[in-house]
Amino acid sequence: MRAIGRIAAVALLANNAAQAADALMPMKAAPPVATYNWAGLYVGGHVGAGFSYRNWTLGDGAVSEAGDAVMIGGQIGFNHQVGKWVIGVESDASWGNLKGESVCPDGINSCWTRQTWLGTVTGRIGYAFDPALFYLKGGAAFTRADYFKTAPVPSTLDERGGGARNGWTAGVGMDYALWNNWSLRLEYDYLDFGSRTFALSNSATGMFVENVTVGQKAHELKLGLNYLFNASNLNPIVLPAPQSNKSEAQPQRLGLPAPPFPTADWPLGGSQLIGVPDTAVGPLMKWIYDGPDGQAWKDSRIKLYGWAEIGANVSISSQSLTPAGYPIHPNRIELDQLVFRIERLPDTTQKDHVDWGFNVTNVYGLDYRYTIMKGIFSDQLLAKNRTYGYDIPTFYGDIYFPQIAEGMNVRVGRYLSVPDIESQMAPGNWLYTHSLLYIFDPFTQMGVVNTVKLNDQWLIQFGAHAGNDVAPWESADAKLTPMACFRWTSKDNNDSIYPCVNSINNGKYAYDNIQMFVNTWSHKFSDAWNMQTEFYYTYQRDVPSVSGPLPIEPNTNGAACPAGQIACFAPAWSIVNYQNFKISKTDYLVLRNEYFDDVRGQRTGTQTRYSTHTIGWGHWFDMWGENTGLFRPELRYERSYDAPAYNLGTRKDQLTLAADVIFLY
Repeated sequence: MRAIGRIAAVALLANNAAQAADALMPMKAAPPVATYNWAGLYVGGHVGAGFSYRNWTLGDGAVSEAGDAVMIGGQIGFNHQVGKWVIGVESDASWGNLKGESVCPDGINSCWTRQTWLGTVTGRIGYAFDPALFYLKGGAAFTRADYFKTAPVPSTLDERGGGARNGWTAGVGMDYALWNNWSLRLEYDYLDFGSRTFALSNSATGMFVENVTVGQKAHELKLGLNYLFNASNLNPIVLPAPQSNKSEAQPQRLGLPAPPFPTADWPLGGSQLIGVPDTAVGPLMKWIYDGPDGQAWKDSRIKLYGWAEIGANVSISSQSLTPAGYPIHPNRIELDQLVFRIERLPDTTQKDHVDWGFNVTNVYGLDYRYTIMKGIFSDQLLAKNRTYGYDIPTFYGDIYFPQIAEGMNVRVGRYLSVPDIESQMAPGNWLYTHSLLYIFDPFTQMGVVNTVKLNDQWLIQFGAHAGNDVAPWESADAKLTPMACFRWTSKDNNDSIYPCVNSINNGKYAYDNIQMFVNTWSHKFSDAWNMQTEFYYTYQRDVPSVSGPLPIEPNTNGAACPAGQIACFAPAWSIVNYQNFKISKTDYLVLRNEYFDDVRGQRTGTQTRYSTHTIGWGHWFDMWGENTGLFRPELRYERSYDAPAYNLGTRKDQLTLAADVIFLY
């Protein structure tokens, strides 16, 4: 769903964030650069996220259940290096509570799994781009899983079984040399334990009751730290001196000058900004650029970066904040987002060659609930309603054609829905919490978006996707869905109008198959004051009545249909306005007001009109570099006018004091 969730979004809010240009300095001849030697024995530890999926087959039917957990573990391995190639062996183990459960096929008992560890023994092969080592791994996987079939209260008929599971694993990762013998690791592993049949015995007597066949697989994402026992790395890596007495040439912006506040450009979704140079450099990339292979990283234009967001709130509600969001639990501290992104932006400031880019974003935390796509890790929410989870909200490729009009960008893959003022990516927002307008429109889409800049003032977009928040392979819900937008910008760049048909098909009820017509207007009053306004109208046809016999999709709502109708037309419309004020280089003030009319209650779950009113302050601070931290306190008041919608349907109004802090790396 979101228009500015790229690295630009981070740089756009922080106007004074890191820039690519280096300061002029006296130059010397470049000394030799020491190559990092990866050979030798290494040991280390890691933390991460684990996801385990189990498919049960019993005599009376089948059922699926899953568990996810924070994992803590360690690894030991040995490397042998030949030139740039590194081969080795490794063993690792991770511990965490991967317990999960579901209702058994009999509809009465609970089928659940107790699984607390994962282990692997693998071979590795990698290639060193000093100071980074990229590798593939594969080998054997091990775990133990115990399976239980139990009644809602302890019963003499409860069953249990299970044992050791063996399988195979494949993974990909990167080790990055920090200093001396220490290296940082990021790794993803897939573990497949196949299907195996176990005997379920009576928990009390041990007598055989029945057989169960369980297919089992798992995923792990790990962040680790290793120590390599290699004497040749005991001295710090020697950094190369600059090669020239001239600063590096910087690409120039093409087209209209950037509005100085609040952002480097007005909202544009589904494409890299055309004609705008990529100058944002985060602290991790600055560190890499200063390393022994920094120039190669600069030349590749591949960036690694991310952030962590932690939020807290105090509210007059005691049970739930919904339909407000993203925080949903009152009076709690939450891990909202832990994000790692790898990205290459196409160069849209040149006219002589076709260029390319890509983006892969990994998210763990509470906010996965607002990015999830049916068919991609969606059981975490749709089947289990887990508080925390993992998602890959964007994975796409870009191809840029500078010779077509003033530039054309083609994006293929999963991307944030077009367009919006707000973004699912935390640094791309003015406030911590989100408007109802934003919470209840599409999240992500998978398809193709073509963006053509006709001239400095006019830009058009057109494409198609498989439907809102639905993977193309979900045949029951996916639908071919065209989209089209245009954007007009005034000659002085003080105004932008961006209307879109974001989703249009037959509109029949399916998972989040809303039809969406949206317009965003941005206006700059002065260098320190601007406003942004967004309006949309959405609907679905044939939505099941909440009091009728038709089934309702998980994680969606039925409609409050007129009496006697089992399904009906369910529209909703909303308008939100932002007033943004720049206070200083590091501080800004935001006022947000909105009106939301959920005509049939299909979006929020309550048939009512809403208004929300929020005042917030943003303060950028230095954590490990300029503007690498953001603190955003706010006060939010909201009301539902026709029915109590807050605190699980017990309140018509809600007052919340909330704040988050974001650390960018």
